[in-house]
Amino acid sequence: MRITSHGLDYNVFMSNTYHRKFIILLASISAISIAALSTGCEYTTASESLPEDVDLEGPYDVERVVDGDTLIVDIDGQRTRVRLIGINTPESVAQEEERNTEEGVIASDYVKTLMDEAGYEVWLEYDNELYDQYDRTLAYVYIDYEGEVIMLERILLEEGYAEAVVFGTNDRYYEEFCELEAEAS
Repeated sequence: MRITSHGLDYNVFMSNTYHRKFIILLASISAISIAALSTGCEYTTASESLPEDVDLEGPYDVERVVDGDTLIVDIDGQRTRVRLIGINTPESVAQEEERNTEEGVIASDYVKTLMDEAGYEVWLEYDNELYDQYDRTLAYVYIDYEGEVIMLERILLEEGYAEAVVFGTNDRYYEEFCELEAEAS
């Protein structure tokens, strides 16, 4: 399969599972767009659908998707590397090329697609520890997904692009993430 991303062409071999997910994603996006245009749908704005029981900060602009679990976010004028808490996606940009995987590129491209749909805008929720050993800010990341603000980690787990992990004492959603991962398998 040939994929074009940011002006670059990639020849990608996709397993049947990833190929099926990719086709379903494209079909879903097309169907939603057609339905919205033909019915004159009104969408709520993201700020109208923020979860009330969660302490979120933002919205913040995303400057760049680094990979499937890391973003560069403009937080109050500071360019901040944000690592999604509670998940891990396969590597796609590791300095040691042998660690990079096709699945990592696919996960990263999926996050880029989600960011495109969300207008590169996110809200952040913090847990117990704010930074990891690489000085990245640790946060649960929320995006406007199909008119509702939802946690990006949940989407990636539900779609099978990530696995659940614990970072230090940041385990607020770990059990839920494990269940989502198991359901996606």
